[in-house]
Amino acid sequence: MKSYLAASKTNAKGKSIQQKIVIIESDDWGAIRTPSSEAVNAFQKKGLEIANSIYKVDALESQDDLELLFEVLSKHKGADGLPAKLTANAIMGNPDFDKIRASNFTEFHYEKFTETFKKYPNHAHNLNLWLQGKSEGVFQPQFHGREHLNYKRWLHVLQQKNEAALFCFDWNATYSGKADYSFMEAYDWDTKDDIPEQIKVIEDGFKIFKSTFNETSKTFIAPCYNWDPLIEPVLKEQGVTWLQGIQTQLIPTGTFDEYIPLKHSFGETNALGLQYNVRNCIFEPSMNQNRDWVNSCLAQVSSAFHWNKPAVICAHRINFVGYIDTKNRDKGLKDLDALLKAIVKKWPDVQFISTDQLDSVLN
Repeated sequence: MKSYLAASKTNAKGKSIQQKIVIIESDDWGAIRTPSSEAVNAFQKKGLEIANSIYKVDALESQDDLELLFEVLSKHKGADGLPAKLTANAIMGNPDFDKIRASNFTEFHYEKFTETFKKYPNHAHNLNLWLQGKSEGVFQPQFHGREHLNYKRWLHVLQQKNEAALFCFDWNATYSGKADYSFMEAYDWDTKDDIPEQIKVIEDGFKIFKSTFNETSKTFIAPCYNWDPLIEPVLKEQGVTWLQGIQTQLIPTGTFDEYIPLKHSFGETNALGLQYNVRNCIFEPSMNQNRDWVNSCLAQVSSAFHWNKPAVICAHRINFVGYIDTKNRDKGLKDLDALLKAIVKKWPDVQFISTDQLDSVLN
């Protein structure tokens, strides 16, 4: 009931649609987190706060992870005969640790995510699997950023010789060592002078996206849901028409974890003509193993349909990766399978689309 009431507050405003549409938005594909179970053990032995951090199980998705996820999605068809589909919000680059170390932490260097795939033991064919999933209609990449990293803050801490950050760096991880502090907020800023550099990074990231997928991304989701409206013109220039997010946009203030909240509703249009897609359903089994995510998410889907809104399910990559811990992936896929089965059974007229297809629903 709590899930239904919370979702109702989100769904009461905004545009309405008549179809029963389900969109699964999944962030962080292609981004590194913790590189191995050995790294997790090293972080624990060092006394870092890994037990309460997503870094404990989150890692670059493996070929096994992708194949098993696609298998689950392909099983469940909407009324139009098309399978369940993941909007795979993707990161285009990861830190090049060797080059950064060679600069004595004074310069940021990155490598394309496809190069990162080649450095991991069960990942070399990941791009082929991404493209296969795209052609089969179960995996639709969209732009999440060039890096999932505020590299200026990260470099600053490394230059200050922070022991925990340096220790994690030596394991090829950007973990801060603290459960309540991260460097993941790519479009947060310390001063507004950071924004022009962020714009250049975004432009560079879109170049990689276009060259990889031979198309632009029609949607964008900011890492950690925080971004300044001043970056939105470049998103429009790159062909973005929809901004993904939760109900509240977090506008930077110059201080970590302090933001100006700005509420949005589904289909709301800003001065640039960009529309907002609001996540109104949460499916995150990795965040709490004891919660009944299937039934809580079903209640939120029901609320979305009651208010004539698409059911936009937030389900991060972490729920479907087992490279560090296969139990994490197995639990996430089992719950996803049960959720999709229940959705199709309860609403046989449902259709699954990716976020970039929303224009076809509203227009």
